[in-house]
Amino acid sequence: MLKYRLISFPLLIALGAAIFFWKQGGFYILTVLAPVAVGLAVYETAAMAEKIAVHSFPKLTGIVAGIVVLGGLNLQLLLKQLDRFSISTQIDLAVSGLAVLLIVPAVALLFRKEGILERLIGSVGILLGFGAPFLIACMCWYLRIPWLNLNPFASEGMNALLFLVAVSKAMDTGGYIFGMTAATFLPGGSHKIAPAISPKKSWEGLAGGLILSVLAACCFHWWGGLKLAWCITSGVVLGLGSFFGDLTESAVKRRCDFKDSGKYIPGMGGAFDVLDSFLYNGVLLVILVVVFYGKF
Repeated sequence: MLKYRLISFPLLIALGAAIFFWKQGGFYILTVLAPVAVGLAVYETAAMAEKIAVHSFPKLTGIVAGIVVLGGLNLQLLLKQLDRFSISTQIDLAVSGLAVLLIVPAVALLFRKEGILERLIGSVGILLGFGAPFLIACMCWYLRIPWLNLNPFASEGMNALLFLVAVSKAMDTGGYIFGMTAATFLPGGSHKIAPAISPKKSWEGLAGGLILSVLAACCFHWWGGLKLAWCITSGVVLGLGSFFGDLTESAVKRRCDFKDSGKYIPGMGGAFDVLDSFLYNGVLLVILVVVFYGKF
């Protein structure tokens, strides 16, 4: 497991570096990678849910999630380049996108075949519960809050998605390092948080992960001049969000009797195993920006 992770992890780091630091092509790598990753993660969730009788159309659900992410990223690029849509038009686009989801159960009522309505509603539930949060995380590439016209990262020449990934994965990395260290060297081992859900999660890992996530967030204060109080608060909030996202996925896998969500990434599992840190954090980042930088 470890030897495969030592191969996969540097490759993911290199891919992330290409996305965020290759100015000409980074966004286009993201527009290919993000829909595939989110689509796979949603498909894995739907497939696992079948084991506990939450029926859906797993493949179709994953494809729809990928298409929505692709459309959302390209819409963001359009808004960024043209920058001519009024606030009312942006609100209309957002409402129209949400209204599309209502078509699915409406169409289901036309069929009357046993099980179709249940599966379609299951697909919509999985899309809203898992696909939508991942979509919001991807949309942080251009963190654009149209009603308030907020994006503190743009004025500092940084990228909100880079901040989100750095802080979230710092929590994962710190939790892993400190948790393993505590389990090895502390008398009696580490102190478990929720052994029934995730046996490896420990209080030592949580503390170490939070320290590293706050330090990662503060780097954006020293580098780009974001508010120090906001960086510290974001480090704590997103660190906890990453932890609970991981814990949520662990609970889903344990309930559905799966060890990994998939087998696409050697040593790491599936797409959901990698993206679980962002299950809550995209939404949390938007809230943090609105609370600290919004002018009410």
